[in-house]
Amino acid sequence: MTHDLTWGWSFASLLALALQTVLLVLAAPWFSGWVNRLAGRLTGERRFHAGGRWLEIRHQFRRSGLRQKGDGLSALACRGALILAVFAACMTPVFTLVPSGFPAPGFFLLCAALVGASLLLCLPLVVQAGAAALAGYAALLAEGLLLPALVPVLMMAGGQDFSAFLARLRPLSPAGDGAPFVLMGVALFLVAAWKGRQAGEELSCQLSGADRALWMLATDCVQLVWITLAGDIAWAGSLAMPGESGMEPWLAQCLAGAGFWLAKLAVAAFLLAATQLMVLAFPRRARVRLAAVFLLGLLAWQVAYPQQAGPAAQDKTAFVQEGQDPAFGEERGAAP
Repeated sequence: MTHDLTWGWSFASLLALALQTVLLVLAAPWFSGWVNRLAGRLTGERRFHAGGRWLEIRHQFRRSGLRQKGDGLSALACRGALILAVFAACMTPVFTLVPSGFPAPGFFLLCAALVGASLLLCLPLVVQAGAAALAGYAALLAEGLLLPALVPVLMMAGGQDFSAFLARLRPLSPAGDGAPFVLMGVALFLVAAWKGRQAGEELSCQLSGADRALWMLATDCVQLVWITLAGDIAWAGSLAMPGESGMEPWLAQCLAGAGFWLAKLAVAAFLLAATQLMVLAFPRRARVRLAAVFLLGLLAWQVAYPQQAGPAAQDKTAFVQEGQDPAFGEERGAAP
């Protein structure tokens, strides 16, 4: 990676960052629609094609919403969730990293933005009355406990920015030294898997019109960002590295990275469709998901801890040996 951030690389990185963000946001409803259609194929049901999700979002945008009690808070929650989802999409690499010296956020901020978006998506259910409100409170509690369940995964990333963390994982082999981070990616994948259909789609939700469209788009964006995040950590070698060579090789790596991203999404879509075949109540499904995320993250952290602590211990030992007094060492060596 380049240590001197030139104007050319800065402009190229900003352009790639904007392109990756737009790509995630536009592809999110298509991915959700494809998962739904694939699940229908597995169960023998006839469902809409993959683009039907986008058509429904466009239809909701054109409709005039029915205003009810609490819709003001729901509208603010949907808009806030979409803003956080787009912010998280901006921080998640799709086909390339950012060069060294480019401001990049930490992994904790990325996960906190996604969890915050999920919490805001639960608010339209909470403001309702009856059974829908109880289900909304249950979903709110499940999403609120997600960040504590990710503590082992957050410990693996440490306090460094996310791009530097992925750059360190990039040369590691998924079947070798990078195997613990594959477990870390699986733990992040389980955040989106076993979630089943969103609580707002299972129950009667009062949202309509543009608010409903924003809710659907934000939900799809959050799911796709989690999936992309899991794929990046499980195999960071597919991401292009700016500054390693010239501009043309970097562009070729970006195209290859986009192809690998599509391959990851194809595998993730099949797995997500298969998880929809599990018939579990929402509270039980939430408990299974939180427990699986925490246990897999803890296992990944325990496996990766010797590799992460090894270089630090060696550096500390070398520092102690360099700072040792030579005269004292010779005197100890001369003693019988």
